[in-house]
Amino acid sequence: MKILKIFQDTKGQSMVETALILPIILLILFGIIEFGRIFNAYIIIGNASREGARHAVVGGSDSDIIGTINYNTSTLDATAISITITPSSANRVRGIAVTVKVDYDVEIVVPLISSILPSPFTLTSRTVMRME
Repeated sequence: MKILKIFQDTKGQSMVETALILPIILLILFGIIEFGRIFNAYIIIGNASREGARHAVVGGSDSDIIGTINYNTSTLDATAISITITPSSANRVRGIAVTVKVDYDVEIVVPLISSILPSPFTLTSRTVMRME
C-alpha cells in the first residue's frame, strides 16, 4: 500500500518540467514581442516613404517632404531616422523619377535576441514615383 502512495506524489516532477520548459516559452514570447516591434516600425516607415514620395511628385520642397515623413513617423525615435530624397528639389522636372528612402534603426531590447540579430537592426523603405 505504501508503494502506491510514493508513485502518486508528482509535485517534484511538475516543478522540473516547468523549470525545463519555462525558458523556451519565455524566449518564444519575447521573440514574438520583438518581431511585433520591428514589423510595426517597418509598416510605419513604409507608409512614411510613400507619403513623402507622393508629396514630392506633386511639387513639394525637400523641407516639406521631410516634415511629412517626420509627421508620419512621430511614434518612432526621431534620432534613429535617416531620410534621403533624390533628386534634389532644384533638379526635379516633370516625368523624372523621385526616390524617397527612409532608414530606421530599431534597438533590440531582449538580450538573447540581440545576440542573434544585429542591434540596432536597420530597416529600409524606398519609394519611387514619377513627377506629375
